[in-house]
Amino acid sequence: MHKKLSLFICCAIASLSLLGQAHVCGTTGDQVLQRLLRNKRALLHNPISPREIRYVPIKFHIVNKTDGTGGVAEAQVFDMLCAANADFADLEMQFYIKDGEFNYINNDAIHNLILDSNHPQSTINPLILQNIMNSNRDFAALNVFMVRDIILDANSTGNILGFYSNNRDWIVMLNNEVRSSSITLTHELGHFFSLPHPFNGWESDPYDPQRHGNPVQATSPGSIPTERVDGSNCENAGDRICDTAPNYGFGFSATSCFFNQQVQDPVGTVVDPDEELFMGYFPCDADDFFFSEMQKQLMIQDLADSERNYLVTDPNLVTTVLASNTELVFPANDEQLTYYQGLELEWAAVPGATQYLVEIDRLPSFVFQKQSFYVRDVNFLELNNLEPNKRYYWRVKPFNDYSTCQPFTLARVFTTGENPTAVQDIDFVSKWVLSPNPLTADKDLNLAFSAEKAFNANISFFSLNGQAMGPAQSYDFKAGNNRVSIPVPNLQNGVYLLVMQTAIGIRTERVLISR
Repeated sequence: MHKKLSLFICCAIASLSLLGQAHVCGTTGDQVLQRLLRNKRALLHNPISPREIRYVPIKFHIVNKTDGTGGVAEAQVFDMLCAANADFADLEMQFYIKDGEFNYINNDAIHNLILDSNHPQSTINPLILQNIMNSNRDFAALNVFMVRDIILDANSTGNILGFYSNNRDWIVMLNNEVRSSSITLTHELGHFFSLPHPFNGWESDPYDPQRHGNPVQATSPGSIPTERVDGSNCENAGDRICDTAPNYGFGFSATSCFFNQQVQDPVGTVVDPDEELFMGYFPCDADDFFFSEMQKQLMIQDLADSERNYLVTDPNLVTTVLASNTELVFPANDEQLTYYQGLELEWAAVPGATQYLVEIDRLPSFVFQKQSFYVRDVNFLELNNLEPNKRYYWRVKPFNDYSTCQPFTLARVFTTGENPTAVQDIDFVSKWVLSPNPLTADKDLNLAFSAEKAFNANISFFSLNGQAMGPAQSYDFKAGNNRVSIPVPNLQNGVYLLVMQTAIGIRTERVLISR
């Protein structure tokens, strides 16, 4: 059972895109510190030992406007998750998409989240908004809501990048921070697993020599003892983590990753903060951030705490890391089709992939007219909503619930034709088998099928742009089962069409040559 806890709010200011803006970050209550201290006591009696990787389910909530638009792109969530897993790789802690699916919420008020009823733009009681969010929460996962804007109080200008709520035990973050180059998710996950800021006590009033002196005052503005450089009071001062250097909110006004001010702690020792801590605010390169060793142990301990028992790993989770990307097979690039309905996109299967994200657009930007399709356990997609005589771009991203790092393939383009469907099939032929396909050696193709009646047909090979790849061969087939070896022209590696043409209809089959 979850305890009722107050709201802990923070912003991951290390995002380079928002440097120079005034960021807001505040805390009501010390529940994160209470969990942190409980974890410290547990570690004192039971030190962390090597263990297997713990896979943590995350339910990502994409919050759209009421009309269903404006939400973050799914591919950006994949990239963000990939980056977060890299950040947590040495903690034996990894995250995966719960049930392999996103949750979509279409609500203007949550899309532009205002959690203060006194704000002039507030239209819905914040408690009602949080109850709506709670009704969407997955109680067997770590929940992350992604919204367009976050406003936490009546005076806020909306510069919060993300926050963790102890009360609801969820994370909320801006759509703009859903990307691989931002550390916001990693920062908020740190709070989820009990880590405070290294400048704890200075959130509401960052260090200023005119207000706080130099040497600095002995007690922070948040009434927490000011941490000393020699570590003599690290157990009960600042963030209570002894292997993170003292920090008095220096990152709030930092314009670079290097702190060179001569600020002295309460006993006169010059402070040298850890600029590259994930839990800090310095604008460093995303690849240089880190967790301290004690921060890592505290997060591992927090995950092992009974309050986190609801984060149960799916026993059927596929944890294969995708080692390669897919290849687009059909249509070929710049192919001119004769039809526009019933088009079957095809790509190569990827070992370990359980799903594919397929994107189709009239423009190569994949932004304004994009259609997205999720395909599970197969490597093809039939489309019946295309328009005649139009150019379409398409690309594919393979993934599984855990491994999301493979990028989209390079886009290909095809042009639809004016016929509603492909040429007429041969309806009296069934049980068609063409092997081997792909053809990997200089040998014939074997064609087997069952026919309801005897017939004559010409069989030939064509390129995907319609060029004949040699003369047609004539065959007489009988009623019943047929099997024939078909000589293959000397073709370069690629995709070709084997075409069987009769007086009644045509049968077309793609053949992959990979010698």
